[in-house]
Amino acid sequence: MAKQEYTFTVEAMAADLRSLGLEQGDTVVMHSNASVGPARQMVKAPDTGMRWVLDALLEVIGPEGTLAVPTFTKCFKPRGGGPSGEVWNPEKTPSRVGSLTNYVLKQPGRSRSDHPTHPMAAIGARAEEFCAGHSWRDGASTFDRGGPWGKLVDWDGKILWLGTDMRTQTAVHAVEDWMQLPYMSTCVALVEDNGETREIEVTMSPAGHRDFYKQDSKVAKAWDAAGLYTKGKVCKADSQLMSARTFIDWLWNKHIEDPAIILDDDPEHQWSVKAIRMNKEHLANFKGEWKTW
Repeated sequence: MAKQEYTFTVEAMAADLRSLGLEQGDTVVMHSNASVGPARQMVKAPDTGMRWVLDALLEVIGPEGTLAVPTFTKCFKPRGGGPSGEVWNPEKTPSRVGSLTNYVLKQPGRSRSDHPTHPMAAIGARAEEFCAGHSWRDGASTFDRGGPWGKLVDWDGKILWLGTDMRTQTAVHAVEDWMQLPYMSTCVALVEDNGETREIEVTMSPAGHRDFYKQDSKVAKAWDAAGLYTKGKVCKADSQLMSARTFIDWLWNKHIEDPAIILDDDPEHQWSVKAIRMNKEHLANFKGEWKTW
């Protein structure tokens, strides 16, 4: 018997999201993959299916909910005198992390944080509030505790992997920032300011190699074994929903247990060897705290 193909509709996707655990009033950060529905159905849908994906998410979280996505940019100043990078303008600079994130940027009433390299965008009831506290003008770090990622945990929000996995988990970098891990970088970004291009420093930037960028990384296996999430299909996409608080608390404690949990153990990779050594020294008597409740 031929396998029945999934029918990609707003209603079907909304039902799958509810089954996964997304609810009315949720604040949720989504990491997504374009292949949510069957390709021949998506190309016939409005805006190649992106409209339906957004409609389904907003239907499930309702008018009191907030949907956010990363809208990271190419606004780093190039090294070595190469071609100029993009210049940050929160209203104009495109996202480099997927077509759906750029689609969110086109939505009426959307908000965007004012960080030149790692801004977040949001739509919904608390979008503007969610994106506040993350401006280069105020010296915010890349994943500043007072910015969107801090709001996500303070509001008991959720993280959705829609067809993605640990390799896209930006909350990992929030933990690196909040723990002040010593291998994080200070980089230079280009910003538009009063019609002129300026160079500014960006602190706690996630430059450098990470094991968690790999499929089946150490941290991915540990998280899978922990089982602190719900898994399921959303349309045809393997998806996962988790509490942001739960994930960040779990990874925070994992770093204390294993300072190399997201780094590469390869002894031939010199950046990783140095980063692990620095982490062990930094975390040996670590007393930092991230909770505010």
